[in-house]
Amino acid sequence: DGKMSASPIKAQPVLIFYYIPADGDEAEAPNAFPILKADGRVLLQDVRSKFPLPGTYHFRFRMRYGIEPSQVTWMDVTDPTSQVPSCDGKVLAKVSRVSWDSAASPLQAAAASAAPAAAAQRPQPPPPA
Repeated sequence: DGKMSASPIKAQPVLIFYYIPADGDEAEAPNAFPILKADGRVLLQDVRSKFPLPGTYHFRFRMRYGIEPSQVTWMDVTDPTSQVPSCDGKVLAKVSRVSWDSAASPLQAAAASAAPAAAAQRPQPPPPA
């Protein structure tokens, strides 16, 4: 009958909304990309692996710390195995570009985000051909 065998759990898309302030993006009009997760738990490593732009990035996620509408903040997530926070049922990331180079390791990314002035003084690699 052409039907595939039943999968244990069907992965559901989770939209990851993001903006990059340095590129002129605004939180009110974010970009988005989907991540398929069977359990709905989105980890930082999922966001990094599916992020649609080349380069190395630092991610901050919007989250609530109280019940009042004004009680929101940005949480820096650096552990790849950590679940990313959501706010009002949506994942929203404020993203900082660390390097145009996708090969930079997470340790290099952390060091560069901790010392942005030093990172800004390094020559940029040529754009990909």
